[in-house]
Amino acid sequence: MKKSVYIYGGIAAVLLVLFVLLAVLLTCVDVRSAGDSQAEVGFATLNEAVFDALGQSEAALTLSKLCGIVIIAAVGAFGVTGLVQVIRRKGILRADAELYAMLGGLVLLAAAYVLFEVVVINCRPVLDEGELAASFPSSHTMLAISAAGMGTAYLIKVLKGAWRIASCVALNAAAAITVAGRLLGGVHWLTDIVGGCLYGLFIVFCYLAACRAIESIRTRNQ
Repeated sequence: MKKSVYIYGGIAAVLLVLFVLLAVLLTCVDVRSAGDSQAEVGFATLNEAVFDALGQSEAALTLSKLCGIVIIAAVGAFGVTGLVQVIRRKGILRADAELYAMLGGLVLLAAAYVLFEVVVINCRPVLDEGELAASFPSSHTMLAISAAGMGTAYLIKVLKGAWRIASCVALNAAAAITVAGRLLGGVHWLTDIVGGCLYGLFIVFCYLAACRAIESIRTRNQ
C-alpha cells in the first residue's frame, strides 16, 4: 500500500515537471503572432498548423460547454454527498476522507486558474468579445480531466454493478467531449489542451496518492 503512495506521488511529480517545462518553453520557443487574434504564442508553427487544419466549430464548442456543465454538476454532487455525510454522521471530519482529498484537488485546480490569469503565457487564437484572453492552460480541460479522474476513483469505491459502470462511463465521456470540443471549437491552441491535460492528470495522481495513504492509515488502525 505504501509503495503505491510513492508510485502515484512520483507520477504526479513527473507530470508537474512536464507541465512547468511546457509553460517555460512556450515563452521562448518559436514565439510569434499567430491565429485570428494575432496574439504571440509559443510553438507557433505547430499551434497554427493545428488551428488552421481543424478550423472553428460552433457545434463542437456548444457541445463542449454542455458537457462542461455536466462535469460541474458532478463536482457539485460530490460536494453535496460530503455535506450529507457530515450531517448524518454528526461531525465535519466524519465525511469520507476521499471527498476531502477531492476538495484538495479542486484547491490545486483553483490555484492554477488564478495563477495563469495573472501570469499570462499564451492568449487564445481568437478574440474573446473583441479582446485577448489568457488561454494556457485550458481551464475546461484541467477541470474535466481532474474531475473525471478523481470522480471515477471515488465512484469505483462507493458504487457497485451497473451503476458504477454507467456513472464512470458517463463522467469520462463528458470529460473527453469537453476536452475535444475546446480544441475543435477553435478557442484554444493545441499546447493549451496539452497543458490542461498535464495539470489535470497531476491533480488526479495527487488524489490517488492521497487515497492510498488514507487506505494505509485505515488498515493500520483496524
